[in-house]
Amino acid sequence: MADPASPTTTTPGAGLRAAGWLAFALLVIVVFGAAFIRFAQGDVMLEGAVDVARWSYRVAAIVFVLVIAGVAVLGWDVLRPASRLVLGTQVALAIALTFLGRLTPSSDHPLVAFGNPLGGLALVGLGWWLVLAASPAIGRASPLLGGALVATGFAAIAALVVWMPGLVAGLAVQFAATAVLVAGVTLAYRRGD
Repeated sequence: MADPASPTTTTPGAGLRAAGWLAFALLVIVVFGAAFIRFAQGDVMLEGAVDVARWSYRVAAIVFVLVIAGVAVLGWDVLRPASRLVLGTQVALAIALTFLGRLTPSSDHPLVAFGNPLGGLALVGLGWWLVLAASPAIGRASPLLGGALVATGFAAIAALVVWMPGLVAGLAVQFAATAVLVAGVTLAYRRGD
C-alpha cells in the first residue's frame, strides 16, 4: 500500500468527488432509463414517455462517457491502484456496451438481453466504487456480506430479464437490485483500495 503522504499518492479533491458523483448520477439515469424503455416498450399509452426516456438515456450515456474519460485523465494520479483498475474497467465496459447493441441484430438476442442490463448494473457498481474512492475516509464493514449483496443484485437483474414483469414491478426490482448492489459495494470497499 502506498504511503498517503508520498508525492505519487495524493488525496482526491473536491473536483474528483464531484465528477464521481456526477458520473454515478448519470449511470443511475442510464440504468433506469433503459429499464423503463424495456418494461414500457409496446405500451401504446406510454409511447411518448418511452421516447423521452430513450432521449434522456442517450444524452446521459454520452455525458457519462465524457465525464468518466475526464476522470480517467485528470484523476489517474490521485487514485490508488485498485481504483485505477476499477476506472479502467468502467471505461472499457462503457465502450463495450456502446457497441453491444449496435453489433447484434436484435434487442431480443440473448447477448443483448442479458449483456445490457447486467453491464449497466456493473457500471453502477464500479461508479459507486469510484465515489467511495474519491470520498473522505470510509472503512470496511464486511467484504463477504458485501460480495453476497453484489451477487444478489446481479441475480435480481438476471431474473428480471427472464421474468420480464410489468412496468411497476420491473422498476421496483430494478431499484431494489441497484440499492442492494450499492450497499454491497459499500460493504466490500476498503479504504486502502
